[in-house]
Amino acid sequence: MELSYQVINGSEYAKVPGSSFRVDGKIRKKNVIYLGRVIDKEHNVFYNRKRGIFIYDPETDTYGKADETYVSNERKDRRKKEHFVLDFGDSFFIDSLIRSIGYDKVLDSIPYKNRDTLYAMVQYYILSNSANSHAHIWYDGSFARLLYPRADLTSQRISDFLETIGDYEKVSAFFDAHIQWIKEKICADPAILLDSTGLPNEIHIPLTAYSNHNGVVSHEVRLTMMVQRDSGMPLIFRATPGNIIDLSTITRTVNDLSMRDMKTDFVIMDAGYFTDSNIEELYACDIDFLTRLKPNFTVYKDIVRENLKKLKSSENLVKYKDRYVYIKQVECHIGIKKHVAYAYLGYDVDRASDESHKVLKNALKNHESTSDLHKDLEKTGLFMIISSLPFEPEDILPAYYTRELIEQYFNTSKEDSKLVPLRVHGIEALYGHLMLSMIAATINIYIQNKTSHIYDDKEAIYMTLRNQKCVAHQSRVTDTEPQKMANEFYATFNVTCPLYFERTDKGLVPKYHLPKPGSDQV
Repeated sequence: MELSYQVINGSEYAKVPGSSFRVDGKIRKKNVIYLGRVIDKEHNVFYNRKRGIFIYDPETDTYGKADETYVSNERKDRRKKEHFVLDFGDSFFIDSLIRSIGYDKVLDSIPYKNRDTLYAMVQYYILSNSANSHAHIWYDGSFARLLYPRADLTSQRISDFLETIGDYEKVSAFFDAHIQWIKEKICADPAILLDSTGLPNEIHIPLTAYSNHNGVVSHEVRLTMMVQRDSGMPLIFRATPGNIIDLSTITRTVNDLSMRDMKTDFVIMDAGYFTDSNIEELYACDIDFLTRLKPNFTVYKDIVRENLKKLKSSENLVKYKDRYVYIKQVECHIGIKKHVAYAYLGYDVDRASDESHKVLKNALKNHESTSDLHKDLEKTGLFMIISSLPFEPEDILPAYYTRELIEQYFNTSKEDSKLVPLRVHGIEALYGHLMLSMIAATINIYIQNKTSHIYDDKEAIYMTLRNQKCVAHQSRVTDTEPQKMANEFYATFNVTCPLYFERTDKGLVPKYHLPKPGSDQV
């Protein structure tokens, strides 16, 4: 079957001509298929709004996915002027930072042919929390448009992009390069933090299921993260159905990390991971651990019964930040093989006061007996931390609360790095989205760690940088003067803002001095 072609306003369009028939003396057409604009005539590559970029085989009447290098916006928009103003500082800074800290090597490890699309989408995830369907609007008004001129951020192409980079082999290659960068540029310590969070999702994919986590029922994907303890940087992630409980994921997650040349030797984990099977695995692999123990365990009840009366004594009183806590170390045995471990029975004075008020209020409301009330009051303010390592009582809370870093990571991912809401329709696209969010969170955390003494409002920083504009001319791109806060920000990261950029066939070339007399003018 041969296709027919027509040139409209300088662009070539294609269609399947179909067949003709006569009705009431008039010629009609049937089975006509309008394919859209021709991208590659020789290889039957086309573009339309419904399908994005695709391949059509007229012999078999089938559609296929086009190669990653094809872009849909090859036709120059004549309505756009040669001189235009773009947001400059935020996009320029992110691109400069990624290259200066060597993270471009990590991005280049992701096997995706259109590098401009990859780098533009990374910037979009860092700088914007808007839906991916709006990415092309951001791109049209950003300096990223000049940095990555062949990026294709149409909605359908972004969906294809996420699905492609979410392939397991590509995600695995990214993890390997990312962990190597962490070890070389950030910190090589193998101590990790492990926790999970729910990602609400009403779109039907195999990883979405109903979850009952800490008494909260939701329809979600469960995201398990490993974060480096000393830096707060993410290492790897795993996505599981929402109905998979935490305790069954720790060994597989640790195993995934060990496959990437990072041997874990210490894990700070959420209380949900404390089970006999997990404890046996950790001891067998010589991995030390620290976690909170829930009150329903027998070892918890035994330690409270035997040590509660001795807990509130002067030798057990320690100060942690602005709190006073009684802590007593107790040697115990845990797991199937009864391994030696160390429990830290604690009584938080401030927390006990708050909880006592609630207990008394509930007792009056429910008409509890005094004996039941007494038992409830005895439990207020109590907590227990358990570890395979012996800590001094005054050191156990600082050690345990380093796990706040993983909570901070989840906050950064959800609030600043587009982790939620999920807007994907397949497992590969989900993994592509999670990978981009992890990349964005990595850069945002790097920035936060370096600028906590300057400014801690990410939105205000990026808006200040965005206020620095640039003017794109036919041969050069000139940027305006950065504001004081932007200059301070650039200085912190040793980024020098060029005077202008020269536009060449190989891309933008930064220039830091006035052009010599006699050179081409803007």
